Amino acid sequence: MNRRLAGILVPVFSIRGERDLGIGDVSSLRDFVNFAAETGVGFVQLLPINETGPDNSPYNAISSVAIEPMTLDCTPEGLKDLASGGFAEVVAEVDLAALKAGPVQYAEVRVLKHKLLKKAYDSFCDKVLGRVDTRAADFEDFCKGQAAWLNDYCLFRLLMDREGGSQVWQQWREEYQDKDRALAAIAAEAKARPEAIDRELRYHAYVQWIAFTQWAEVRAHADAKGVSLMGDIPFGVSLYSVDVWADLEIFDLDWYGGAPPETLFKDDEFVQKWGQNWGIPLYRWDVLEGRDFDWWRRRIAKTAEIFGLFRIDHALGFYRIYSFPWNPVRNAEFLPLSHEEAAERCGGRLPGFRPRPDDSEEAKAANRAEGGEYLRMILDAAGDTEVVAEDLGTVPDYVRPSLAELGIAGMKVPQWEFTDGHVSSGLHYPNLSFATYASHDHAPMRAQWEQQLGLLREANRNGHDHWEARHFLETLCSFAGIERLHGEIPDYSAEVWHKLLRELSISNADRVAVLVNDLLLDTERINVPGVMDGTNWSYRLPMTAKALLNGAEFRELRESLKNLLNETGRSRRVNGS
Repeated sequence: MNRRLAGILVPVFSIRGERDLGIGDVSSLRDFVNFAAETGVGFVQLLPINETGPDNSPYNAISSVAIEPMTLDCTPEGLKDLASGGFAEVVAEVDLAALKAGPVQYAEVRVLKHKLLKKAYDSFCDKVLGRVDTRAADFEDFCKGQAAWLNDYCLFRLLMDREGGSQVWQQWREEYQDKDRALAAIAAEAKARPEAIDRELRYHAYVQWIAFTQWAEVRAHADAKGVSLMGDIPFGVSLYSVDVWADLEIFDLDWYGGAPPETLFKDDEFVQKWGQNWGIPLYRWDVLEGRDFDWWRRRIAKTAEIFGLFRIDHALGFYRIYSFPWNPVRNAEFLPLSHEEAAERCGGRLPGFRPRPDDSEEAKAANRAEGGEYLRMILDAAGDTEVVAEDLGTVPDYVRPSLAELGIAGMKVPQWEFTDGHVSSGLHYPNLSFATYASHDHAPMRAQWEQQLGLLREANRNGHDHWEARHFLETLCSFAGIERLHGEIPDYSAEVWHKLLRELSISNADRVAVLVNDLLLDTERINVPGVMDGTNWSYRLPMTAKALLNGAEFRELRESLKNLLNETGRSRRVNGS
């Protein structure tokens, strides 16, 4: 593979496939990999694929290992145990054309896919399980080999089913809130109907067996095409996950991780005053170390089975993490309080960095040493899989030297990189870096450009200046060599897009990536942080991945991307083609 590779960030759920069921899946991803291979793109960057809760956020998963069932190909082509007649029977209950149109309709899609999975599972139980059959043996081997995490997961999912689909285990009936008592309760129930309980539990194991099988197949396909799949591992895990419920000793539920206050969130008074409270429990690193970091090692190893490289979201958390002494459900309660009043309600505790703030050289040295130790463990568990660190935000001065020492690439966002007051040239980026204009949390570049240009022109019409908008646009123009005729910022166009992409590609960073929205000059967003109206994580491409690969209307896009990657030395190398 070429050392200098370009990638496209696209959530699986966003990819449109010819036979998808209202959400992108591994079959759609396979088609997108083909498009990447055709154009010389070296990797496809995905968001976390772990099973999510009702908010559908990939960063709020109910398991650090289990795969989201919605990513599965639930057609008869994808599920060996699903007959075409059974598929047609289930699909006839929905308006599939309406389900496939527009953004992801999670509630309807989730019901549909689980009906199909359960129909396939029933067939598997009736015709395969318990017989002399290679697939039956494979399933049993999977259950035994993955028991360390799978048993807890299946029990947790069964209890979720009993509790109306809620993953908030702290609000479950009392005997389910504790793992040992839950085991005893289900064991007692199983005495009366052992086969029924066993079948319920094994359904969730079956879904994960199918999931890991399908993802292994799409990884093999990507490898054969010379394209790497890039994964994403959030630093924290949801409080309402099987991981916390089943293994409380490695988590500190007295503190919740987040980010310090910042004024960029102009519409969020809480973030400006207190910071972002993500609600992720902190780790008891001393307990984890005593267990040789077994939980982390398993999490990384399972990720490495599927992905050739992965990003650690909020890698700064390994060094120190801004923490809150209250659960985010209480944020509104604390918003109007003074620091003194908040401390009084929290036993003298206030939000701040843990395990210690960077308030002295000794503290910095301790944070750097501990963070380095944890990340070396991550690298050891990853083996040959490449690790990238998302190191954005309030970054201590020792983090980037530490990452470089470890051989981990950090992030470079051109419009945020300055040297002596001027935007840094991409030619000065270290090889060991990952450059991109925007992540899934940002608007695509066209949307950002048009919004800021609109603000600037409106201010100019009123005889004023909009410094922030002008600074953003002039920074990008300077970075990409975009001409400003008579000092005027140009409208966003295919030419502006090409110059931005070209300058990113000729940078010295080993890895560069663009949002799929940017590639298509789209303005729709994948996620707007803090918005809870159900629109997040539902963005879908306006065309199928096969159309991107073969459609005459996208020939110019394919040729432009292919030529650009060849010219800038970023096209992957393909044997025999």
